[in-house]
Amino acid sequence: MTNIRLKGGKEIDLLAVNPRTGEKFHVESRVATKFKLRFKATYTKSGKCHRNGIDYFKEKKFDHPTVFKSIHEIFHSTEYRKILVVWDVQEKSVVEQAKKIYGIEVLFLQKLLTDLVAFAKVKGAKGSRDDIMRLVEIFALMGK
Repeated sequence: MTNIRLKGGKEIDLLAVNPRTGEKFHVESRVATKFKLRFKATYTKSGKCHRNGIDYFKEKKFDHPTVFKSIHEIFHSTEYRKILVVWDVQEKSVVEQAKKIYGIEVLFLQKLLTDLVAFAKVKGAKGSRDDIMRLVEIFALMGK
């Protein structure tokens, strides 16, 4: 399920379940190239958050009561992996700190795309009807 709209203007980017293992995922993405992910968010002079800190994502995206309640209603469980997809981090320790302190796994968009294209090359282009997978298949064909 993608782009799940919730009360109070909240939104969940992606909820997924691995059909083979039953493992559940809550995925959020922040693919900003201007602000690298850091441990603590920064703010403008007027006090507006840049949404570039793990602390922001924990509080507003993963552990917000509205989000937590909605995920529990959908998954019927509080056991799921929290994944944050980003473009880059301020320093590599942010990845370890996010997992250790908040239980949030940080993944990099470039790596995910590279892996998807490699997978599509191995499997061969299949004419997917999903827009994203079709784009990945096109990238894979371009690399042949």
